[in-house]
Amino acid sequence: MKKIKILLSATALLLITGCANKVPFEESVPLENASVAYVYMPNYSELVEGSSNQNYSIRINDKMVEGRIKSNEYMVLDLKPQNIKFSAIRGAIEEKTVTLDLKAGETYYLRIRDNLQNGSFGFENVSKEIAKKEIINTGLAGSVMEDASNVLSELVGTSEPKEEKIKAKTVTSKTDELEKAYNLKQKGALTEEEFKALKSEIISK
Repeated sequence: MKKIKILLSATALLLITGCANKVPFEESVPLENASVAYVYMPNYSELVEGSSNQNYSIRINDKMVEGRIKSNEYMVLDLKPQNIKFSAIRGAIEEKTVTLDLKAGETYYLRIRDNLQNGSFGFENVSKEIAKKEIINTGLAGSVMEDASNVLSELVGTSEPKEEKIKAKTVTSKTDELEKAYNLKQKGALTEEEFKALKSEIISK
């Protein structure tokens, strides 16, 4: 019952935030023994007609990431340090890939460029200097609930905006609550984003 309540709360939260303005970009610090990877798409709508209507799916080592990304949006992912293939897919047909050897404590920026000269798109690893000028103007991409069985083994988690928190009833000590939340995450009932939000809620009590 508790698991169902948590999932329903998370679903309602995602529906609410999906209708509101995008959460502005906020830099994320890598988790312990993890890497941070940003996938973002600057706003090209003023430069190229129709570019803002394109949506992209993201895959990590051929496994789908929740949600889609479009012009003027970004995703942030905490990943295990290892060799990872990132893929950006447009229209479920066109795909571009970037392979990176992620290092613990490092941050990486992958940029999608829409509607290039020949109508194709670009997907590339860019420097921090270039990315910081572009990503600062983007908003957090919306996301949808995925099947709990579709869990990325490479994914440590996703960063959550400070404004978003999932409230849960507490009847035991903080240690017990944290352990229960962790077990739910391990079983796939909670995404890492939901777990981090719940963990913050428990600790802040």
